[in-house]
Amino acid sequence: MNETDLFIMIQESYIDRKYRLILFDTCQKKPELTKLQGKTCWTLECPLCGAKSAQMVWLPHKSTWKFLCSTKSRKNCQVQMEFPVLLKSWCKSLFLSYQQERTDAGTAGAGFNCPRIDPERTARAPVSRSSKSKCQHHTQPIGIGT
Repeated sequence: MNETDLFIMIQESYIDRKYRLILFDTCQKKPELTKLQGKTCWTLECPLCGAKSAQMVWLPHKSTWKFLCSTKSRKNCQVQMEFPVLLKSWCKSLFLSYQQERTDAGTAGAGFNCPRIDPERTARAPVSRSSKSKCQHHTQPIGIGT
C-alpha cells in the first residue's frame, strides 16, 4: 500500500496530510506505514522525546490520527494525544497555522478536534523587564531583621 492509497482509504483531510508530512520531514528516520491490530498506522520517532517506536494510528470514527509514544522505557514521554494536540505540543507556531487553515476550511470548533480561533483574541503584550532586578542580592542577609 502506498501513501496515495492510504489517503483514499482513510479519508485524511488535505490539511492534516499537509501538516503530517511537515512533521515527518523532521524525523531522522523515514516513518513507516504499518498495520497495528488491523488499523492503519505510521511508526516513527517521537518528536517530543525521541523514542524510536512511537506510532500514529488512524481513528476512522474521528477521522484523525492518534499519536502514541512508546511505553517501552520510562525515559520516553509516553504521551497519547490526537494529531492537533501533538502539533500544539511539538511546535506552537505550526499549530497556529494549522488552526487557522482548519478554521478557514470550516473544520474547527464545536464538533471537531481542533478549536476555532477566537476572533476576539488579541496578541499578548510583550513582557517588559525593568532594568533594576527585584531579586535579592546574594550578599544581603536572609531572614527577619530585628
